Amino acid sequence: MEIFFTILILILVVSLSGVVTRMLPFQVPLPLMQIAIGALLAWPHFGLHVDFDPELFLVLFIPPLLFADGWKTPTREFLHHGREILGLALVLVLITVVGVGYLIYAMVPGIPLVAAFALAAVLSPTDAVALSGIVGKGRIPKPIMGVLEGEALMNDASGLVSLKFAIAVAMGTMVFTVGGATLEFLKVAIGGLLAGVA
Repeated sequence: MEIFFTILILILVVSLSGVVTRMLPFQVPLPLMQIAIGALLAWPHFGLHVDFDPELFLVLFIPPLLFADGWKTPTREFLHHGREILGLALVLVLITVVGVGYLIYAMVPGIPLVAAFALAAVLSPTDAVALSGIVGKGRIPKPIMGVLEGEALMNDASGLVSLKFAIAVAMGTMVFTVGGATLEFLKVAIGGLLAGVA
């Protein structure tokens, strides 16, 4: 019965967050408002605590959100801006992984460089769902928004490959090569596209 009341409270809070956001005299993105209210509810004094398996969360919530965001992305625009999207998804994520990795290595004493790269690989890819939720519609020109949404959908492959290689090198089970990383990226990206089309 407790889980029923918890779900009821969460549904009510999500509904009210939209009303509160519209009533504010200044503009706040709805996801940020929901995060703030969720953080308040998680405060120990309120006593709202949900035991949730992260693996279950990844299976139940992330794929439908990504699918819905990918479904809304216009195919013609995605193909038209393919070069820019792939350039951002590959080059920008890799530059960010290297830059943030060295920054973490310099700022956190005692952390191995490979572990810093693994953490940077987790932080580097932008979130497709968060991007569309925070930016909203009409604030950015449509062609630019199409490129950003396409990049946000594709950059997970770069981040996953970077993370896989960083962890494998840290554990000593793999030696990093550019050819191996490229092949792994193509497997993840094309496999994801084929699974999405099917």
